[in-house]
Amino acid sequence: MCSFFAEGYAARVRVPLVVVTGFLGSGKTTLVNRILARRAARGETSKLGVIVNELGAVGIDGALLGGENARQVELPGGCVCCVLGDELDQTLLDLVANTPALSAIVLETTGVAEPLPIAWAVRRAPVSDAVRLAAVVTLVDATTFVASRSISEAVDAQVAYADVVLVTKSEIATDHDTNAAIAAAHELAPRAQLRTGTTDTHAAWLEDVLADPSLVDLAEPSPSDQAGASRHVHDENCRHPDHPTAHGIDSAWIRVGNVVDLEELSDHLGDLPDNYVRIKGILRAVDESTGSSEPRWYAIHRVGLRVSSEPVDPPGFDNPHEGRLVGLGPDVSANVLTQAVTSSLRL
Repeated sequence: MCSFFAEGYAARVRVPLVVVTGFLGSGKTTLVNRILARRAARGETSKLGVIVNELGAVGIDGALLGGENARQVELPGGCVCCVLGDELDQTLLDLVANTPALSAIVLETTGVAEPLPIAWAVRRAPVSDAVRLAAVVTLVDATTFVASRSISEAVDAQVAYADVVLVTKSEIATDHDTNAAIAAAHELAPRAQLRTGTTDTHAAWLEDVLADPSLVDLAEPSPSDQAGASRHVHDENCRHPDHPTAHGIDSAWIRVGNVVDLEELSDHLGDLPDNYVRIKGILRAVDESTGSSEPRWYAIHRVGLRVSSEPVDPPGFDNPHEGRLVGLGPDVSANVLTQAVTSSLRL
């Protein structure tokens, strides 16, 4: 199913968390609302958890968010990156435990939150056993970003730690302001994926990038695919069934027959250029950090610059010892994926 997030291959797969951040007025609620509207319009059945953090004692943004296919939780009364650490932990755990068919969680931060403390919180057990940080998406208001940098240190921190930067309001900003915002964001986060566009464009692109490509139903790659050509991955429910690209997103995939070192592969995938905006794989690997040298199946993800992984049940491929790895983005190459895997083989 080509949806915002496909469900995992095993019940214990951690729920992906997308942090949507950006300075005050950058358009965070508008973007989340648009994603919810798109899901409702196509009759999406999987559940999207939405956590809204407000600085005030009474949440306002939460009242603006809707959608029958979303479960909304508010965290009023403080900034999620500093004073609400324990409450955020419990909120995430409760949301996962009490929401069947939860496919993903979107955390919309207050406008002055910094992403790094949130990332640290998500990496702590027991939250790290239930949730994985999939991406930090930072919105940059083209009309005010440059001027806002002197107001709060959080403005630069939000961009510097971003995996994806979405420039908003460029349609009403002057070319000078838009170009200045882009240049400043690029200087702060030179490797992050950076895009301009309308809210609708951003919502559609973000959905496509974050959607888990189906690895089970991939068609047999042609010789040109194996040589590094790209092709859009889709199935009968995808919104772009006949197009070689969608929103500028091509794809390439490879089979992985050998056991890899999970840490090595994560490093190599993380070093790939920013045109590899989404990578997903299910393969056999050894994770030395667990203290075991026995290979097992892992799902590995990259969104923007962030790489994460978790153990999963065997995926049920035709070859029980063969994994798969797919990359999405403009001009992605199967050869590049192969090189990353080859450099990570378990010796």
